[in-house]
Amino acid sequence: MRLFRLALLLVFALPLALAAQERMLTKAIEVRSLTPAEAASGIPVKLRGVVVFAESPSAIFLQDETSTTFFRLPQRVTLPAVGDEIEVTSKTRLGLYLPGLDNSTFRVLGRRPLPPGIPAQFDDLYFGRFHYQRVTVEGIVRSVLPLEPNRSLLRLAMGSRVIDVRVEASPPTHALVDHRVRITGLAAGLINTPRRQLVQPYVSVLGWDEVEIVAPAPPAADAPQVSAEELLAFRVTGLGEQRVRIVGYVAAVFGADQVFLEQGAMAFAVRFGQPTAVALGEQVTVVGFPSMERFSASVVDAELLSRQPGPIPVPVEVATIDELFSQPGNSYPGKHDGHLIRLSGTVRDAFKGEEGTTLLLQGRQRTIQARVPAGDEIPVVGSLVRLTGICQVETALFGPGFRSDPGLISVRARSTADLEVLRTPPWWTPRRLSTVLAILAGVTLLAGLWITILRRQVRRQTAALRHRIEAEAALEERQRIAREFHDTLEQELAGVTLRLDALATRITDDKGHSLVAASRHLVSRIQTDTRNLVSDLRDPAELAGDLAAVLTSLAESHATVPGVAVRAQLAPPLPTLPASTVHHLRMIARESVTNALRHAGAKHIGLEAAVQEGRLMLRIVDDGAGFEPALAVRGKPGHFGCVGIRERARKLSAEVVWRTRPGAGTTVEVTLPLRVSADAPALV
Repeated sequence: MRLFRLALLLVFALPLALAAQERMLTKAIEVRSLTPAEAASGIPVKLRGVVVFAESPSAIFLQDETSTTFFRLPQRVTLPAVGDEIEVTSKTRLGLYLPGLDNSTFRVLGRRPLPPGIPAQFDDLYFGRFHYQRVTVEGIVRSVLPLEPNRSLLRLAMGSRVIDVRVEASPPTHALVDHRVRITGLAAGLINTPRRQLVQPYVSVLGWDEVEIVAPAPPAADAPQVSAEELLAFRVTGLGEQRVRIVGYVAAVFGADQVFLEQGAMAFAVRFGQPTAVALGEQVTVVGFPSMERFSASVVDAELLSRQPGPIPVPVEVATIDELFSQPGNSYPGKHDGHLIRLSGTVRDAFKGEEGTTLLLQGRQRTIQARVPAGDEIPVVGSLVRLTGICQVETALFGPGFRSDPGLISVRARSTADLEVLRTPPWWTPRRLSTVLAILAGVTLLAGLWITILRRQVRRQTAALRHRIEAEAALEERQRIAREFHDTLEQELAGVTLRLDALATRITDDKGHSLVAASRHLVSRIQTDTRNLVSDLRDPAELAGDLAAVLTSLAESHATVPGVAVRAQLAPPLPTLPASTVHHLRMIARESVTNALRHAGAKHIGLEAAVQEGRLMLRIVDDGAGFEPALAVRGKPGHFGCVGIRERARKLSAEVVWRTRPGAGTTVEVTLPLRVSADAPALV
């Protein structure tokens, strides 16, 4: 049984062991060929090779007979030396640009000479073909500068392209500029981490012993002399890759490394390899490398050979800004590139930046950008200015045929004195005129609004004053009528009552007594109506136009009548009405209630009032005996109640309707249209 289990274990374990052995990587090219997903999976690796570069514990480069890879060691571990033959045990990891090894351990096997570099061109480095491999490049040294302690930066021209070479040593004591050299080192570069892209390639070199001089440079004084017209111009034999010597007069100096020179009708820029001080007007001789800038050739990585005083160049007068561009009749657009020019233009915009003031100058059709050193004042937009400075073509465009035309042009002033304001803009600029018009429009709008509000307030005050005067006049007239009624009619009625009482004592027959009693009863009713009329004339609610209070008071006045219930059912809010309107509505309601009590024998009477669709609805509803409306409302002999109600409604421009039939009660419905005014509450 044990033998069977052992055999079964061998059957299953052996394939697993073989699979694990197959997954072990043993060559650098295998690591280099992994996809990002495979590299991140941590595949076991065991490599043997020679250390070709050691920058830090996280960047040690190992090369075997197939290729090169890098590995990472724990911190505080002694690094292997360049030239050590080692064996590395590790797992794969995803590097910034290509796969590598992580959590590595190593053991030194011995020493070996470094392998030769792979011959490489600039494009091989630019596209990462030999990244992290030992390469050999050849070219002309443009400059050598100290980078940091014990490190140097050598700029190597490989044809028309320049690449940086970082040397792990201080600059050499002997000059290398313009020498043709062959350099062996590690191809590396700056990486765009989020996208894993090679931004700028460079070569890392262990020391100056890996820089071999192939062809020494001629002395600077023996460099071929050329004119400004010959810079990158056609030659049957070509211009060559090495330095040239050129003479010119200093027209402008911007900092310590950018100078503009003029030579006859030509102008060009010079960029010194190291800070060099020159003065305006000096005649200087420089040696440097021809290079094409944005639109015109210049001399870069230059060195000053000699200098002597000379005349300051005179600016070229440019008639219009449009002359700088490709215009009809202009056979040489961009010919002023690099020249010291003087022109005039109108300021369309101006703003300050870190490097000074930037202006936009407008010509007839085109606009240019002007850069002026920081000054105290910025020209006002709309000013006409004269500017002196170096003309620079910033961009080039395809012209007709094989020609290149200037696109964007700027003028760079040497100092604030190069900018002169010829004419300031008139005070009435479009912006200020727009502002003034906007203010006037705002004031006009506010004035119109104020006048509208004032007119509305005047109308409101006038209406209120008219209403108060009318109310006071009505009150005074009503009080006068009430006094007249009290002092005349009521006293005379009282006298008539006394005479009827005296007459009753002298009459002996029954018929005379009945006639006197009937007359006395009639006089008593007239007295009661007169007192009610006087009371109504003195009612303050009626004067105030409060219909709700008047109807409520009318209902309460019948509270003492036995067996009768009069209730006011009002739907607020009811409008405030003129006193005359309230009076007529009250009299209509009172006459209707009196008719219901006197002629219909009603027990329940309702006074209803509400506003519906801009109309006041007044209803007097009773449960009395009812009547024949066709006859009663036109008036019976000696009965004028319904006729009076109709006349009062006509005075109010209201409509009155009787809804009744014998034995079914009566509803008197008054419909009063309302006129709603913006200056007062609802008025009739």
